Amino acid sequence: MKENRDLILWHLIKEFTKHCSSTGNKVGKKFLQKVVYLLQRKGLNLNYNFSIHYYGPYSSQLEYDIHRLEMNRLVRIDPKDGYTHEIIPEEVSDDEKYLSHHDIEMIDSKEIKDLIKNLSSFNASELELIATVDYVINQLKIRGTDELNKKEIIEKVKKLKGNKYTEKKIEEAIKFLEENGFVKIEG
Repeated sequence: MKENRDLILWHLIKEFTKHCSSTGNKVGKKFLQKVVYLLQRKGLNLNYNFSIHYYGPYSSQLEYDIHRLEMNRLVRIDPKDGYTHEIIPEEVSDDEKYLSHHDIEMIDSKEIKDLIKNLSSFNASELELIATVDYVINQLKIRGTDELNKKEIIEKVKKLKGNKYTEKKIEEAIKFLEENGFVKIEG
C-alpha cells in the first residue's frame, strides 16, 4: 500500500492542481493536509492518521510522504512568501500505470471527483476551518455525544481556534459538511 499510496497522493496533487488553476487557489502543504483528511473521511482510504494541530487535522505520515514525493522528483515544493509552499506535480508519464485497477476506481469515483472539484474552491484557511469543524464533530461522537448541536460545536471550535473564525464562518463550515454528507447536526 505504501508505494501505491505515494502514487495515489501524486495523482491527487495533480487533480487538485488542475482544479485549483481555475479557482486561483494553490496546492500547498496545509491545503493538502486538509483535503486528504476530508477525502479520507469520505472513504478514500489512504491510512493516514490525523491528530489536531495548530492549523487543524495534521498527519506527520502525510508530511513525510509529500517530502518523499519531492525526493523522488514526482513533485516540486516551491516556497512562497516565506510562509507557505506550493506543491507542483511533475509530469512523469510511466508512474500512473503502476496504480492498480482498485486504486484507480477508488480515486476516480464520481463522489471523490466531485469532492475534489468542490474542495478546490476553498483556500487553505477555509479548508482549515472545515476540517477542524469535522474533526471536532468526530471527536464529540467518539466521546459518546449522541445528539450534536451547532452551539456546542461552535464553542469547541472557538476554544481551539480563538477568534480566528467568526461564528458565521463556523456555521458555514458546518453547513458545507452537512450538505456534502460528512455529518448530520441537530438545530
